[in-house]
Order: sequence, then structure tokens, then C-alpha cells
Amino acid sequence: MRILLIEDHDFQRQVLTTQLARIIDSENDEIQCAINGADALKIMQQYQPHLLLCDLNMPEMDGISFLGHIAKQHYKGSIIITSALKQDILMSVEKMCLNYDLNLLGTLSKPTCLKQLSVLLKQAKERSTLTNQGSTSEIILDDAFIDNAFEQGWFVPYFQPIVSLSTGEWVACEALIRLVHPEYGTVPAYQFIDQIMQHNKEKKLALFILNYVICYRSYFHNRKIAINISSKTLVDPHFINCVLQLKEQYQDLNQWVYFELTESEIFESVGQAIESASRLSMHDFVLSIDDFGTGYSSLKQLETLTFNSLKLDLSFIQAIPTSITAAAIVESCLLLTKRLNLETVAEGVESLSLWQQLQEMNCPLAQGYFISPPLPYNSIDAWYQQWQQKSGNLTLST
Repeated sequence: MRILLIEDHDFQRQVLTTQLARIIDSENDEIQCAINGADALKIMQQYQPHLLLCDLNMPEMDGISFLGHIAKQHYKGSIIITSALKQDILMSVEKMCLNYDLNLLGTLSKPTCLKQLSVLLKQAKERSTLTNQGSTSEIILDDAFIDNAFEQGWFVPYFQPIVSLSTGEWVACEALIRLVHPEYGTVPAYQFIDQIMQHNKEKKLALFILNYVICYRSYFHNRKIAINISSKTLVDPHFINCVLQLKEQYQDLNQWVYFELTESEIFESVGQAIESASRLSMHDFVLSIDDFGTGYSSLKQLETLTFNSLKLDLSFIQAIPTSITAAAIVESCLLLTKRLNLETVAEGVESLSLWQQLQEMNCPLAQGYFISPPLPYNSIDAWYQQWQQKSGNLTLST
């Protein structure tokens, strides 16, 4: 793994270099150093690091500006912030990284703790391995490639379970698309979903996932499956007609399929959105808001469209342990959904402590890597057997 340490203070740079030398693999890992953001950008023209350790308060180009620059360059490696700045500034920078889609693993206060550094370094290595296995640097995601991916069956839905926080019972799954390429391996959605939308293929993708779920529905033992759709797909009459035609063929389709709408998108036509949502509702399909709270029209959409559930965005959920504001937002959303009689799912639950905090908040449902990563359909049964034992221990301890 290639590491770039960005630190202007000679002594701090030496301390971090010494700490890293104790925990890296000297045969397979390497470290380079930069004295500020501008120096780091020059180095990165020739040296492509998998991990950046970045100070914030530096001369010439500070770490915050540097992070803004690499976000524009779509840097996909891991980042660890090392800084002695105040906590409120660090939290603001963490939010900035989240909104820039930067892969921030964590923030280390100075002087850095070797144990914490070791944990974050291990995470960076795991992410680096996955990235190398699925590198798409040579893939040209044009219209022809996307059409070929559909024809060759490279698009494969994976399924992430949703469970009850009070009982641990498995209640649903969310279908998440992956691209399984014969040369580049499994490619996560964030690397191609924008191209799908730019080439106006999101309706085709949604219908593909729906038909895939129909084919393999027996593997989910009557649990509901959430299928993500964009606002553009929702207002497309052809999409709604296709869904309703499938319901004529599979009359209980509405009982085990529902649709999650990305709420951060703005409808070009509210009238068309209401028409489509009403047609789905008339045939007893459930409509949910995905990533609730991240867009500009969350409350307005709740008032405008007929929703049955919503999903609390992971940026709020994962910030609960360190942010009073995030915890207050989640508690307010839970109160709102209770008053409106909406089902609520917390996504991004990746630790036991977060699971327990959400239990204390009386959040109904959860989804995240603590429960399960997204899985192919034929791995669901094995996961469920393991989860029954794990969730039994969880519920007994609460």
C-alpha cells in the first residue's frame, strides 16, 4: 500500500513516520512525505497513494484546501486527518469530506495514538485491496458499454437485509446494483450509477432489478424487497405501466416489492409525480423516501406524495456517537415519523454501540454492515442462519 503523509511540522512528521514504520509491512508498503497541500499535489502527479494522512493547519496550502482539490480530482483512496484543531472545526471538515464523497476513515488528534492509527491503517488496507480487485480505470462507461453490460448480464443486484431493532427479526432487503465485470471484478454502484443516469438508463435498470427480484423471490421467504427509483423514473408513465402489467401477472407483487425514491432529487413536474405515486398507491404499492433529510424538499415531499416509510440517511446515523446535532436530528425524525405513522429505517448501522443507541431511541428498523453487507441472493439463507444466533444474543442483552 502506498501512503502519503502530509505534515508541515518536522517533529510531528518524524513521530508519524516512526509510528507508521512500526505497523506497516516493510516489504509491501511504502511512505512518502509532503510538507503542505501544494507539495502533496505535486507528488501525486507521479505517486498515486492509497492512503493520505493529512494535517489541516499548514502554510502555502492548508489541508482543507488540499482536500477540496483532490475532491475535484475524484480521489478514491482513503484519508485520515491528523490535527490538533478544535473539535467543531474537525467536525466541519468531516462533513465537508462526506459531501465531497471523499473516503475519510477517521480523525486522529495530536499526539496521535498508535493503537487508533493501527486500526485505521487496517481499514485502509482492506479498502485498498477491494479497490485493486475491482479497478475500473480502463473501463469506458459510454452508452455502448452500458448496453453491453445489460446484454451480457454484468449488472447483478445484491441484497442488504433490514431488521427489527427490537426483536432482531429480518423484515426486508434493499436491492443494490453491482456491475460484475469478467476482467475488472465487482464494481460498486458509485462508480457507474451517474453514467447510468446520464445515458437515461435508470428506468431500464429499475425494471431489470424488478424482474430479477421476481425470478429469485423464493430466496427471500416472503420478505419485502426495496427497489430504488429516481424521480425521473417515477414520473415515467411507461415505467408505471410496466409495473402494473407485472402485477397483473403476479397479483401479490405489491406485497413483497416496494420502491424507494431518492428524495434529494427535485421533480420537474409535481403533477406527474402525484399521478404516478397515486397509481402505485391505488394498487397497494408502498413508496418510501430514501436518504431522508439530505435534500432540500424532505418535508414538502412528505406533504405532497403518499409515502409509507422513510430511510434516515447514514450521514446522520453514523454521526450520532460524536454529534449532538445529528442525534437531535435523528430523534426529531423519529418523532415525526411516529406522528405520521410511517415506518422508519436507519441505514449505515456499522457497530454494536450504534445499534444500542438506536434501540434506546426506539428506532424501529436498521440496515448496515453490522447486520450484513449487500449479498447475492444465494447467500441470504446462510446469512440468516448466522444472524438468528447473533440477533438472539443482541436481544437478550438489551
